[in-house]
Formats: sequence, C-alpha cells, structure tokens
Amino acid sequence: MTVKPITTPLGHSLPPHTPHALTVHLPGWDTFIRLRDGDQEIGKQLKSMYPRFSPLSCVKELGIKLLTHLSFAYPESESDISPTTHGCLPFTTPDAFSLAAAHCISHHRADEHRYSDSDVSKVEFRVVEFWGVPLVPNSAADATATANGTKTATATDKVRLYLVIYPLPKAKGIMGVWTNPGIGISTRLAEVLLPFVPTSSDGDGDSSSPEAEQGGRDMKVLDWKAKGSDFISGTPIKEDIPEPTYLPESDAHEKLRERIVALCQRMPRDVELASRLTTKDVFLYTTGMAAVFRLQEAFLNAGRRGPVVALGAVFHSTFHLFEELEGTTTTNGEEGFKHFGECEDSDKVMDQLEEYAKGLKQKGRKVGYVFVEFPSNPLVVSVDLGRLRKIADEYDFPVVVDDTVGSFCNLDVLPVADVVVSSLTKTFSGYADVMAGSVLLSPSSRYYSLLSSTLTTTHHNALSPSDAAHLLSNSTSYLARSDTHNRNAQKLASFLHTYSTTHQPPRVISRVLYPSIPSTTSSTTGTGYYQQYMRSSTAPAPTGPPYDEMEGNDFFTPGFGCLLSIDFSSKRVAKAFYDHLHVHQGPHIGAHLTITMPFNDLLWGAEERERKYHAGYGAVPEQVRVSVGLEEWEDLKEVFEEALKFAEEEAVKEAAC
Repeated sequence: MTVKPITTPLGHSLPPHTPHALTVHLPGWDTFIRLRDGDQEIGKQLKSMYPRFSPLSCVKELGIKLLTHLSFAYPESESDISPTTHGCLPFTTPDAFSLAAAHCISHHRADEHRYSDSDVSKVEFRVVEFWGVPLVPNSAADATATANGTKTATATDKVRLYLVIYPLPKAKGIMGVWTNPGIGISTRLAEVLLPFVPTSSDGDGDSSSPEAEQGGRDMKVLDWKAKGSDFISGTPIKEDIPEPTYLPESDAHEKLRERIVALCQRMPRDVELASRLTTKDVFLYTTGMAAVFRLQEAFLNAGRRGPVVALGAVFHSTFHLFEELEGTTTTNGEEGFKHFGECEDSDKVMDQLEEYAKGLKQKGRKVGYVFVEFPSNPLVVSVDLGRLRKIADEYDFPVVVDDTVGSFCNLDVLPVADVVVSSLTKTFSGYADVMAGSVLLSPSSRYYSLLSSTLTTTHHNALSPSDAAHLLSNSTSYLARSDTHNRNAQKLASFLHTYSTTHQPPRVISRVLYPSIPSTTSSTTGTGYYQQYMRSSTAPAPTGPPYDEMEGNDFFTPGFGCLLSIDFSSKRVAKAFYDHLHVHQGPHIGAHLTITMPFNDLLWGAEERERKYHAGYGAVPEQVRVSVGLEEWEDLKEVFEEALKFAEEEAVKEAAC
C-alpha cells in the first residue's frame, strides 16, 4: 500500500469538522515551534484550536458581539471598548475577576507580558445577563427544535456571564486565566447565547421589558463594572459582584454520573469498595483542568494548606496551575509547589518524598496533598502507588491520582487514591468535540467526609446541558473504542520497541515509552506498577442497565491505553521522522484518529531554564508523543515504517558529520 498524505489543511481540525472541534492540524515540527514563538502567519491560518488554549469559534464570536454591543450601547465609556482594541473572556463564575487580576501581575509572567499598575487599570470587568435561554430541552422533540433554533425559550433559564475585557496588545499576560483553570464557557454554551446579543441597531436589552417578564429572549448589561486594579487594591467592590446563576443540570448530568460509577464498578480490584460508590461521589466540571482547579480550591477550603507535591511529569497546565494558585505558592518555594520530576526509579522518588514529608512533620507542618498522573503524560511512567499510599497514611496527606492517560476502563486506582480526577475530554468522549472533567471521591478515604461536605457545598454546575448530552452520547462507545485504542497502541509500541533494539547502527530510536514496554532505566518501573491496578480481564462482563447501553461491554479487555512516546537519538532525527509521518499532528489525546506532537519542545522548549529542568527528568525535546487512534493496524504500521526510513537517512547523515 502507498502511504497517503494527510489532506487536512493546516489550521483545520481533524475530520469531521464542527464548530465544537477541539483539535487542530499543524503539520511539521517547525510549524509547532513557529506557533509557540508567536508567528502571526501561522496564527492567521488557525480555523480550529483546543478551546481551553484561547477563545475560538463560537466563544470568540460571542466575545466580539458583546464588545461590539458595549461599544454602541455605551459610547460614553471611558475605556473606549471595541473588538478592534480589546479581547473578551467570558466565564460563568465571578471568581474569574480576582483570578484575572492576580494572574496578569504575577511574578510568573515574563517581564514583557506582566501588567504594570497602569495596564491592570485598563482591564475591565462587566456582567451580562441573558433570559429565556433554551438550555434544557424537555423532550427529544425539544432537543431537535433547540438545535434548529426553533424551541420556545422559557423565562426560567437565566444565565449570567462575567466578562474579563483586556487590551489586545497585552493578551499574553492575561490569557493564562483562561488556559490553566479551564473554567471559561464552552463553545456550545456560546452558540446558544449568540442570538441573544443585540446588534448595534437593537440598543441594550431591558430587564423590565414585558418580553423578559413573560419569557421572551433578552440580554442586559448589568449596572455594575470594575477594573482589574479594584481587585488588587482590596476595595469593597469585590463584595458587590452580582450573584452567579450558574447553569441548570439536565438528565444527562445524572446519567453521566451513573455511567462513571458503573464503569468504576466494572471488574474492580476491590469489589466491596466499588460497591459503596454512588453518584454523589462524582462531581462534573467543564474541563479536566477545571476539575483539578476546583479540587485544589476544595482542599484549601477544607483547611489543607500545605505544599502541593506533584510526582513525575504532569500536564503542563496542571504544572502552571500549581505554581500559581493563591494559598499554595510563595516566593521562597518552601510552602508552595514541590515537584519531584524524576520518577522512573520509583524507589528513589518515594524515598525522597518520605524524607520531605518527614522534614515537614519535624517543623509541625504537613503536605497539602500529593498529585500524580498514572501513568504520566507524556512520559507514560507509572509510580509505586502502593508505597505512596503507605507514606500518605503515615504522614497524613491525601493522594490525588489523575487517571486520564490510562483511563478508568483500564485502571482501578480507587483502592489507593483518596481522589481520582479525570479529563473526560479524552478517550471517554473520544471524538474530540466536547470537553468535561470529573472528580471522584473514594468512600474509603479518611478525608471522604471532609471533601464530600466541602465539594457538595461549593460545587456549582458549569457544564452546559448540551455539552453533557453530547458527552453522554459519545461515551456510549467508550469501551468499544478503548478496546481498539489499547490494541493499536500496544502493537505500535511493540513494533517500535523491537525496531529500536534490532535496528543496525546508527541508532534512530533511543527508547519507547509505554506501560507494556519495560523501562530502560529501572526494571521495576512501568509494566509492574501499571499492571497492579489494571481491572480484571477474566471476570465475566456485568449485564443489565446501565451496561447494556455501553458498546463493547461484552468484549472489552483492559489494556495499556492510547498514549505512547518515542525518544529519538537526536532532535534532528526526530524531526526527520516527524516531518514525514503521515498522521494528524496537533495537541490532544484519545481522539478517533492518531495524532502526534513534539510535546516537550513545544511546551518547554522556548525558555532555556524550563527546557533544562524538564529534560532533567526525561521530558526531552527529541521526544515525539503519539496518541494512537482507531485506524486499521496495518495502515498505521505502514505509515510509521515509512517515516522511520527518513529518520534512518538522517541518522546516517548525522553520523557522517
């Protein structure tokens, strides 16, 4: 078979394209780097992008319409707001205001992006209110009508948005408040709200209009505004913010919780523990990062104010979030974020963690909690969770496990975790067109009562009913898709590992990182620790509702997940391979199609200090991350074989230099 090039244009999403696509195709290593470094020519070609990175699609359109409306409805505004001079970040929660103000002046911002006192005074906060929003369809017919824009709205659905308005030249200094906490509105919510924004000829909406009172559609800019500087100086204006409406839940929300519980009860390692799970132990969020962010808030609200400790490679937004969250970060680093990066020698890192916890105890302090990805992204390292649990019990700190990469159809970490967080955006959804996240509390945790009461009190729904419904539909095939992901990824990892160990010099691949492949630096890391927490593959598949609704329930076999990484002998060889690899190239994992990216060079390569730090524990720039899709295995194999030929040629040239 002749390998077919990818025909998706640069800047477009993986097919099929929708306004809610999460992916973008960025062919070629240097395309990523140009985008990272701010190349406007690449930026102008983006028709799609991961929505949590920056507002695009319907969210961007909504922001432009709101700014246009503000410029016409309030021409006397001293800030002279317009879409040509300002950007708009819409949220459903007012805490976005304080987060934005703190973020843009933080010492973590680069000098050229950090806001001065003058800059932060130019950030404006506004609140807008929508009435009669058709958020929750009452029937299948209503759902169809809503999608077509014909459903009659009801006055019971009211939505308030909190707008962070900033000068466009200073976008880089404030965009992290959208990216890292992950609490911005979704494209589906924006799509529903777009028709409500008045055009310039409509004037402002009127809260006292008969149409609003009788259930018509309307929008109003509330009589409240503030500047970023108001939230830094500590003036009382922060206490006067209009109360949030949040979003109503639908049947889909509860069915999602039921499905997550059922999956966690499917072939568990601890039957008794799994049987105690209920939907009250599951909390849903707009993104995986929002789940991490709100859980961090819950720990602070519950009094866990010690340092957050992260083990190994963690998702870059998680890393940045832990660096900056109020209450965990201090300038001296002692009582902030502690990172143990090198985890391939699990005994060594557990010794270091134990010594660290012991040192805190001697000072009368405790670890706030330990956060670990199992396995990690992108290094796919699995640590010794059993020993981690023992250390946590001895020194009294919670263990939070992010199982996104392995995914809870394959793994059961509940026996050792106090909390499990998951990005439902990835394989659970599977089609790269909806975002969500979850927090799952373990009923056996000594912190269960504390966290359950805190989250129950503080959790407010921000996941739109349309997103919940779409995620519920997508996840029906979760088990069937995951079965294919597991088989394809394991076959690819085995093929590449065999190639790396048998190929004649000069060397092309240094190592393949995947849980089924033994680690090159430690015989106890990887397969052994991962397999300890795999779900049973021999127990009979459960039957009855809700399992009968899950495609693949009768044949799914737990495996090692969809993610693997490849370390090449040099960055030059890695680029030769990557630039001739005919799969989609962009940020995301768990999609229906294979997608790759130079993860470390993109995210850590711009700044020398960061590059060296992360390379020190294995996140090297010559690594390629691969999220394996649902293609036919033989087709995938030929694509990778073809790319390896170019890598071999480059390795020979490099050796001759």
